[in-house]
Amino acid sequence: MTTIREQVEKDTRARANWEEAFVRHPAPPVSGFTPRSLVARRGKAKLYHYRPENRRYSRPMIIVPWVGISNTYILDFLPGTSYVEYFTDAGYDVFLVDWGERGEEDRDFGFDDCLVDIMPLFIARAREVTGGDAVTLTGICVGGTLTSIYLAMHPEAAVAGHVAIVPLIDTDEAGLFKTWLTGFPAEQMVRVNGMLPASIMYNGFKTLRPLGDNVALLGLAGNLDRPEYINVYKAMNRWGNEFLPMPGRFFVQLARQVYGRNEVLKGEFEVAGEKVDLHRITAPLLLVSAQRDHIVPRLAARALYDVVASEDKEYLELGGGHISVFAGRSSRTNLWPKLDQWLGSRSGALS
Repeated sequence: MTTIREQVEKDTRARANWEEAFVRHPAPPVSGFTPRSLVARRGKAKLYHYRPENRRYSRPMIIVPWVGISNTYILDFLPGTSYVEYFTDAGYDVFLVDWGERGEEDRDFGFDDCLVDIMPLFIARAREVTGGDAVTLTGICVGGTLTSIYLAMHPEAAVAGHVAIVPLIDTDEAGLFKTWLTGFPAEQMVRVNGMLPASIMYNGFKTLRPLGDNVALLGLAGNLDRPEYINVYKAMNRWGNEFLPMPGRFFVQLARQVYGRNEVLKGEFEVAGEKVDLHRITAPLLLVSAQRDHIVPRLAARALYDVVASEDKEYLELGGGHISVFAGRSSRTNLWPKLDQWLGSRSGALS
């Protein structure tokens, strides 16, 4: 039981921390701190390499994130809460695909550009830089949809392991996000704007969780005596209010074909004129879903486990939401060690 003195001391610390963090130094802490080098680019798309100080594995890890929507620095967030930092410290050569900030000029950028023009080039480049005989792919959210489609197109690809984190697969199970996204006059919006504007993305995500900011503020109010909590709040609040446009053709394909008609799961989605059959995937699979995910509900992700032909496959369902499952405070203990264990056995350990 908290004594009056302890409560007064806590309140005093909280007031001092508030003044320091929001009055004297209001800027959020810097994210994206892990050293990296640009090793390939195709148009606006870039491939970054995070080189480990003590390399333990010969096969590079390639992270394939979502397209548009939000910034990928959430993957290299703050010291101690960085996905990239964790795995470079563990000895992996980490590569991150950056699709680039898209604008009206990218109205024709679609799934084909990602899967035919960019991903093969970047995978080859990662192998060239590291000398690895294969790679591991980590696809997150729609990035997991892209990596799954790529492996269905290339079941013979030199991919030693596929980690799919909250991948969008069965859109019949996509809940409110599907209702929101398929309600857009997508073609008309792209004709006018050339893209799905960031402002509409912002309003849509806020509408889906109208009390999200209030819940975050309540959490902050109860933890003002903890400077480390305040730092994470400030960084997350900045990230959570920065949205990026989605390129025009990609948005139409996502809204109409992926969400509207569930073509990826049904084997009707076409890339470069050929239909994609997820049953052709044979690469080892670790599939991760989140129990409180309102963007990709767990059943929308779980479908990948049931449809692939991979004999080596595992399904992991964790607590948390769409972002917190892989980038939240608990991911360092709940998810990342499991990924390290699973990937480590498939990444070509160096003697």
